[in-house]
Amino acid sequence: MSSRPMKIDDGRTRYTNKVTAHPTDVFMAFLSEHSIKFEDAAAARQAAGGDHNSRETPLFAASIARRALSK
Repeated sequence: MSSRPMKIDDGRTRYTNKVTAHPTDVFMAFLSEHSIKFEDAAAARQAAGGDHNSRETPLFAASIARRALSK
């Protein structure tokens, strides 16, 4: 995972985070044992991550703003 804040102007900052995941041999065996295609598992994980981020990002941004304004 990597993250990086980037100043947009004096009042705004863009915060970007990137996650790269690699399947383990154990995970691949699990998929095989359950007849799940890797592509299907990857798509489901991507959808779940997108859903999580769409709900968490506004809360995270509000937390960062509160911290910045408290200084």
